[in-house]
Amino acid sequence: MAALMRPRQGSVAQIVEELKELGFDSSTSPFSVALLAKGSVSETSWAEKIDTFKRWGWSEQQVLQAFKKQPYCMLTSIDKINAVMSFWVDQLGLNSLDLVKAPSFFQWSLEKRIIPRASVVQFLVSKGLREKGAGITTPFTLSEKLFLERFVKCFKEDSSHLLKMYQEKMNLANSREKPSPSA
Repeated sequence: MAALMRPRQGSVAQIVEELKELGFDSSTSPFSVALLAKGSVSETSWAEKIDTFKRWGWSEQQVLQAFKKQPYCMLTSIDKINAVMSFWVDQLGLNSLDLVKAPSFFQWSLEKRIIPRASVVQFLVSKGLREKGAGITTPFTLSEKLFLERFVKCFKEDSSHLLKMYQEKMNLANSREKPSPSA
């Protein structure tokens, strides 16, 4: 775990060795992302990100677990970490530790993926069509096509309402991105 706390130390060869000690396989793409993270994030920023995760209730061991599963989480900005955690914990009322096993959340768009899908899941829970704790991160990890099949279209009575709600959230996110026409 000490290697997690030491970003940007020494040569690339030393970083490669540290990553191998952490259990990364140098022939995989997560290794490349971990190498980028360890080599490009400053020591100060690295420590601040660890502290940010810890403020949300994660231990250093859990940060390491998330980093090993999805190294991109250490390339995410502190603002993005806080925004995702705040939505997950404060708005959805869920446990931040759920995201230790699903650190990909930190690379997804809050507005285009997480919020629209959360609105569908919340509706399904409120109607008793899905249990509150049932595979809580699963709807977010699926491709767009699978998500729509498993969480929208299969609920015949509510599918049009669910699709409309989902599309409205997506349209809202897309409209925020478009620059306003110049006058």
